[in-house]
Amino acid sequence: MIRPDEPFRLDAASFAARGDRVAVVGKTDSMTYAALGTRAQRVADALRALGVVAGEPVGLVSSGRAFDEAAGLLGIVFQRAVVVPLDAMAPPARWAAIARARGARVFIHDEPARALVEKAGELLGTGLSRVCLNGTGDVIEALRGETQAPPSPMDLGPACILHTSGTTGGPKPVPITWAGLDAFTAFMIHLVGLSEQDRVLRVAELVFDLSWFDHVATWRAGAALCTMARRDLASGKALLTAMKTLEPTVVYGVPSMFMKLATVCGETDLLPAPRAILYAGEVFPRRELWGFAKKVPESRIWNLYGPTETNVCTFYEVEREKLDGQAETPIGLACPYARSWLLDENDHTRVIAGEGIGELVIEGPTTVNGGPYRTGDRVERKADGLYYFRGRIDRMVKIRGYRVEPGEVEAALGKHPAVRQAAVIVHDDERLGKTLRAFTAVGQNAAGVDERELRGFLAEVLPGYMVPERIVLLDELPRTVTGKVDYRALEERG
Repeated sequence: MIRPDEPFRLDAASFAARGDRVAVVGKTDSMTYAALGTRAQRVADALRALGVVAGEPVGLVSSGRAFDEAAGLLGIVFQRAVVVPLDAMAPPARWAAIARARGARVFIHDEPARALVEKAGELLGTGLSRVCLNGTGDVIEALRGETQAPPSPMDLGPACILHTSGTTGGPKPVPITWAGLDAFTAFMIHLVGLSEQDRVLRVAELVFDLSWFDHVATWRAGAALCTMARRDLASGKALLTAMKTLEPTVVYGVPSMFMKLATVCGETDLLPAPRAILYAGEVFPRRELWGFAKKVPESRIWNLYGPTETNVCTFYEVEREKLDGQAETPIGLACPYARSWLLDENDHTRVIAGEGIGELVIEGPTTVNGGPYRTGDRVERKADGLYYFRGRIDRMVKIRGYRVEPGEVEAALGKHPAVRQAAVIVHDDERLGKTLRAFTAVGQNAAGVDERELRGFLAEVLPGYMVPERIVLLDELPRTVTGKVDYRALEERG
C-alpha cells in the first residue's frame, strides 16, 4: 500500500529492478523499464559532463513527443536537477525568456527542435549548452555553451518548474515539489486503483500539470505510459484511432478532448472504454458530459479540480444516474492532503462556515509554499457538503485547458509599434468554446497594419492558444467614467 507521506523519487535503481516490464509504449514500439532507465542514465551522465549540479534547472523540449521526452525527463531527475518543461509549440523567444528568468543554461531537446533551441540561445546571447536526443532517447550529442561556466552547488529544488500565463506580461513560474507529487500521486494511485496491469494514456504536454500524473503516478505504480504524437491529438478521428491502437486503461485529459472523441463517434457507437477516465482543466458542459458518458458506459469518471499552484485539490466521482444534460456536476470534496475553506469575497478576514459562496482557499503539501493559496475561483458549498465551481473572481481564463491571463496577451500586443493600447476579453464561441478576442487602439503609424499582421506578431512571442481568434483595430478603446478601459462595453460589442 502506497502511503501519501512515503517519500518517492524516480531513480535508476527502481527502473533497473523492474526489468522487462513495459514502461513506455507507442503506436508501433515499446520500451522496458530497464531500457528506459539505461537511456535516462546516459542523459544524466551527459548533464553531469556539462557541469549540471543537483538543484539546477534544466530546460526540456520535445517536438516529436517520442521516447526522447521520457528519457530526458528521467535523466534530469536522475541527476537530481529540476525539470523546466518548454512548450514545443511556443516560439524560441518564450523559451529564451524562461531560460533567462530561471537561470537555465542547459537544454535537452530532440533533433526536430535543434534549430529552435539554437535560436533561443542566440536570443539569450550566451550559447546554450545542449543535449540532443533521438526518438528512442539515445544521446546524439552533448555540446557545451562557450561562454557559460558551471554554477555553484545549489540547494535541492523542486521536481519541476511549470510556467503559466502571468499578469505582468511574462510567464509565471510555479514550482512543483517532490513532497507535493508524493502526496498527489499516492492519493491518485489509491483513488484509481492504478497498478502494474494499467496502461495510462499520455495526452497533456509536460508544461501542463496534468501530465505529471501521467509520468510520475504511472511509473510509481509500475504501469505503462502510452504516448502519441501531436498529430494524433489534432482531430477526434486521429485520437480515436490512436486510442484503439494503444488500448489505454486510464485516461486523464481536458473535457474538450473527450468532447472531440464523442463527436466522431456515431449515435449508437461506443468509444474504446478505459476503466478510468479523469478530466480537469476546465468545466465539462453538462449536456456534453451526459452525451460522453453514454459512449463509455463501463468507465468510471472523475472530475478533478485545482489550479497549477495547488495541483489537484478537490475530486468527485461522477454519478451516472444523476446525469441528464441539466444536472450540475460538483468539483467535490477536498483531497485528503488538502485543507480547504471559503473566504468571503468582500471581507477577506471572514471564513464562510456551512453553505455559501466565496473564494476557495487551499493549504497543503501540493500547494505553492504549502499555502494558504487563494485560488481566485468563486466556489459554492451546498447543503450536500460538496463544492461547486462558480467561475473566476479575477480575469484568468482556461483556453483548451491552458491557463491564460488576458493581461499577458495585452502586454504582448502593446509591444507592436502601431498599437497604443490593447484590451483582451473572453468570447464564447458556439463552435470553439471559450476564445480570446482582442481590441487595439492604433496610432498614426498604423498604415498597412491589419489583423493578420498583429496575429503573426503575437505568434512570434506567444503559444498558439494565447493568440486571439480575432483582433479588432479601433481608433480608441471605450472608457468608463473613471477613465479605465470599459471591458463591459467591449464584451457587449463582442
